[in-house]
Amino acid sequence: MKLILLSLVTAACTLDVNATGAHRTDAQRDAEGYAIASCLSQQADPYLKDQGDAWAAVIVQRMKGDLDMLANIAEQVSNERTKSVTPMIRDEASQGKGKTLPVLYCGEIIDRPAVRAAIQKTIAKLRPLYNTK
Repeated sequence: MKLILLSLVTAACTLDVNATGAHRTDAQRDAEGYAIASCLSQQADPYLKDQGDAWAAVIVQRMKGDLDMLANIAEQVSNERTKSVTPMIRDEASQGKGKTLPVLYCGEIIDRPAVRAAIQKTIAKLRPLYNTK
C-alpha cells in the first residue's frame, strides 16, 4: 500500500514538473519577455531601465511582425504599474529598512490578469508569423 501511494505521489510530482518545464514557443517567449522588459524600462533605477530598454530592443529586432503588435502589452504593463505596489522585504543589512524588489515585481507582472490577457492576444497574432509550434 505504501509503495502504491509513493508511486502516485511520484507520478503527480513528475506531471507537475513536466507541465511547468514545458517548452515555450518563440511567440510566447517574445510576448512575455516584452512585458517584463517593458516593466523594467519603466523603473527609476537607471541600470534596470537600461536593461529593460535593451531587452525590448532585442525582442523588437528579432520578432516577426511589426512593433504595433506589442503596444497593448506595454500599455497593460503601464496600467498595472499604476495600480500595484512593488514588493518589499526587510533589509537586514540596512538596519531593518525596507528593500524594494523591482526585478521580482517585473518578473511576475506577466501573471497579472490584464497583462496576461494582452500577452495571450499578442501570442495569437504572432503565432502564424513565427511558423513554428
